[in-house]
Amino acid sequence: MNSKSLFLAVLLGSVVVGLTGCADTAQRMRIRSEPSTVCLVDNPSVRPQVFLTLRRALMDKGLNVVRVQANDQRTLSTCRQTLRYEATFGSSWSYSALRYAKLELTEVARHNKVYTVQWDERHDKPTLLDNVNDSSIEIRELVDQLFPTEIPWQ
Repeated sequence: MNSKSLFLAVLLGSVVVGLTGCADTAQRMRIRSEPSTVCLVDNPSVRPQVFLTLRRALMDKGLNVVRVQANDQRTLSTCRQTLRYEATFGSSWSYSALRYAKLELTEVARHNKVYTVQWDERHDKPTLLDNVNDSSIEIRELVDQLFPTEIPWQ
């Protein structure tokens, strides 16, 4: 093996070792941030299933959820993100379905930001297609609008 070939082999080996070290360093430098915490303000005038569905949907998004009573100003003042909700169910002798739902997310920062999403079918007469006995579908869709995430398999 001549000196030129030996030099190229050593150079190539150094590059491979160097790149491997860089890739390893990049892997270690990824910082995992802690999940955000959302204060979910309990609304006693709404069915408990809405609160439970909201809490589960937020937890599925990777968020920590803290239950807060509406009159607990001390806890509310420490929340960076506060989620309030409303829901109305239509009832008749044949069904009890979700007719209206609204989520309001407030983020406290330099300038407070308020995001609102809602689902409303109160103004139309219900049809067979509107009979939503499982309100969790609409509640989860609203949570997805507030906290959009990437598709996990991409």
